Amino acid sequence: MRHQPRLLRSSARILPSLLAASMILFLSACSSSSSSGPPPPPTGKVNFVYTANAAGSPSTVSALSSDQSSGVLSAISGSPYNTGSSSRAVKADPAGKFLYVANSGSGDISAFSIISGSGALSPVAGSPFSVEGGVNAIAIDPTGAYLYAISGSSANLWEFSIDASGVLHNLTGSPLPIDATVSDSGALTIDPSGKYLYVTGNALSAATSIYAFTLDPATGVASPIAGAVYPIDLFSFSITSDPAGKFVIAVSNGSSTSFGLIAVFSLDSATGKLSAAGTTSHTGSDPSSLTLDPSGKFVYVADTADATISAFTLDSTSGALSVVAGSPFPSGGHGSINGPAGIAADAAGKYIYVCNASNDISVFTFNSQTGVLTALAGSPFASGGSGPSGIAVLQKK
Repeated sequence: MRHQPRLLRSSARILPSLLAASMILFLSACSSSSSSGPPPPPTGKVNFVYTANAAGSPSTVSALSSDQSSGVLSAISGSPYNTGSSSRAVKADPAGKFLYVANSGSGDISAFSIISGSGALSPVAGSPFSVEGGVNAIAIDPTGAYLYAISGSSANLWEFSIDASGVLHNLTGSPLPIDATVSDSGALTIDPSGKYLYVTGNALSAATSIYAFTLDPATGVASPIAGAVYPIDLFSFSITSDPAGKFVIAVSNGSSTSFGLIAVFSLDSATGKLSAAGTTSHTGSDPSSLTLDPSGKFVYVADTADATISAFTLDSTSGALSVVAGSPFPSGGHGSINGPAGIAADAAGKYIYVCNASNDISVFTFNSQTGVLTALAGSPFASGGSGPSGIAVLQKK
């Protein structure tokens, strides 16, 4: 019973993908028969958008380009690319050289080199790299030297170094037990300084908490911070920090079928310990992912069951949240099974991208003063994959 929200979210992503399979095949056939050949690489300022697609055998990662003037999405030649089974999360390294996809079903991580001019992907030698069944979240430190992964099937924190070719190497002592009381994990994040890592873990006692670790910059090894365990609501599938490294923010959804919760913690930069900031606020039902705009002023939450985006203003001093006028906003997916599964902001602070269970991506502009979201004309755009579950955005280098 404790895993019901996760199973419901998985079903919500996979069912629409089956309904859309024939349409995806039709679109692929039309593309391959075009006499004009593949589209040229994008020019000018462009965002590359990637989604981890959980459905299909094998699963895939989609690659799209988004013009920074119009925001319109178009598929990158070669997309989607095969991954493993049940791809749940996707992350790009800070330099934009490599892309990593967590494959929950096959228990491994697919690695790709990112072609800088086009955003196209090329498998890294040796990919995929073995982890364990249930791997559902990954994080990369700010230097791009280390990757960390967790599983919805165990209490393990996996630690890898990333070499110059993008190959993953398991660190000595990895995997590290998160805590003796933890049975499985839902999310993890690294603060902007790269000194601390935070994991949301579910305990055998049906409680969920945030567990804090220090990261050794020389070796990448994580070490638990004594006493740094912070209870939150049940079933947390997303956690992040603000760009300034002052706060850690987590969403969770276990105690209510009507709403989720978002909790903000102040981060002590000297110790890595957390303390509650402000009061816990309501989101929409079944929050699956959250992101902040680059300024750190606004927080956006993808509410899967409601098919909405909850928006908040984050007080930079206290960490208190206030609801943005008009929130929650419709997430914009097509069809009746269209809940958002992943959300990300571009580095330029212009667009918010949301991948929906209806196999499409909604694009929003947001007001830099108020945080209000406005759907882009033509949104949502086809993702090109089945069951998009995670999304990553990076700027063309």
